[in-house]
Amino acid sequence: MAIKIYGRLSSANVQKINWFCEYANISVINLNYGGVHGKTQTTEFKEMNPNSRVPVLDDNNFILYESNAILRYLSKKFDILVEDKLEISGKIDQWIDWGSFTFASPCSLLTAHKLSLPQDLRDELIADKAKNDILSLLKILNNHLAKQDFIVHEKFSLADIPLGIWCHRCTNLGISFDTLTNINNWYLKLSKMNSFQKIVASSPLPPN
Repeated sequence: MAIKIYGRLSSANVQKINWFCEYANISVINLNYGGVHGKTQTTEFKEMNPNSRVPVLDDNNFILYESNAILRYLSKKFDILVEDKLEISGKIDQWIDWGSFTFASPCSLLTAHKLSLPQDLRDELIADKAKNDILSLLKILNNHLAKQDFIVHEKFSLADIPLGIWCHRCTNLGISFDTLTNINNWYLKLSKMNSFQKIVASSPLPPN
């Protein structure tokens, strides 16, 4: 039976789940909620997630929200990209959180003030500060990737998913990796993956 994912395809957090599922060959039914689709304030949706945010997973009536929790749940359930070594697992969790919070925060802000918000609510000063924050964080990531081909050691892991999606969003927002050789090499590897092409590269931009 296919799992259900409630959430608009333009959401980076929804893309996390869809990319993983495509990579793992897990059948998914996507239901558009949030953004221009609305419906997150309905009683039905709030019963699943009282925070009124996407994504929400429905796995045969097992309901789970928070994208990183969903990502880890599916990884363990289907035994895909599971890391048994405690130290490596810890590093994967570290970078999942860094990509989902530290890096995602200014990326979300830049997205809002370049794409999502109505024109009259956009603030170029906020957008410029967010872009500068992103560039500072990209230097950290670029230095990290000087040591390995992927975010954690030499193979694709859950840690690559949030950062891969947000770095793709950066390219949509006019941020170049031309001077960030290590990020550029890593991003090119991701962009050649069929699952990345099918889910991340083809997804609409917010707020769609």
